[in-house]
Amino acid sequence: MDDFLAAGFAVAAINYRLSGEAIWPAQLTDVTRAVSFLHENATDFGIDPDRIAIFGQSAGGHLTATSTFDLTARGANIIRAAVVWFGPVDFNTMDDDMAASGQGSSDTDGPDSPESGLIGAPVGENPELARSASPLTFLEALPDDTRLPPILIMHGAKDPLIAARQSERLHDAIATHPSNGGIRLEILAEGTHGGGAFNEPATIQTVIAFLAGELGSDT
Repeated sequence: MDDFLAAGFAVAAINYRLSGEAIWPAQLTDVTRAVSFLHENATDFGIDPDRIAIFGQSAGGHLTATSTFDLTARGANIIRAAVVWFGPVDFNTMDDDMAASGQGSSDTDGPDSPESGLIGAPVGENPELARSASPLTFLEALPDDTRLPPILIMHGAKDPLIAARQSERLHDAIATHPSNGGIRLEILAEGTHGGGAFNEPATIQTVIAFLAGELGSDT
């Protein structure tokens, strides 16, 4: 956070209900309401309502992508840029993607997985319900002329929990949207699931440069 403050950005941390408290789409509702609240009360907080970006990692990356598409679909042109770090994208393909990655195995389809907890039912037995929580579903519902904000996606090639192929799926889907605002994917060769390569100054500076380019900064 300090790096972003030093670069001239104001930072707000969003809380949302976890799957133990409420099932999907409660989490999406919490995030979109929080972003809308910041936008509506920007003057009180001393921030620019026209320069709001959203950034999340892992489950937060999933919510970042989904919230961006949901707010855009509702005509709330609040988010000017988004950064998605190693988020799950398509629950139905997570196990196959992890097996293909060679970085381990996962049991997303099982009843005890975080993703099954999120939708309130086993992913493997409820593919359509799982699909309803995917950012790809929200993206596919957007009309071709709906303008998306610029999006930066980053994932670790050695992620043992969520295969990098998940971020590739998100990148490819956004890239085919006729009105995307620019999409960029970076796979960190030594990256795992957070920490390590994601804490390196060069990685942080990549995000800061992206946000500064899309939003501008006060430095």
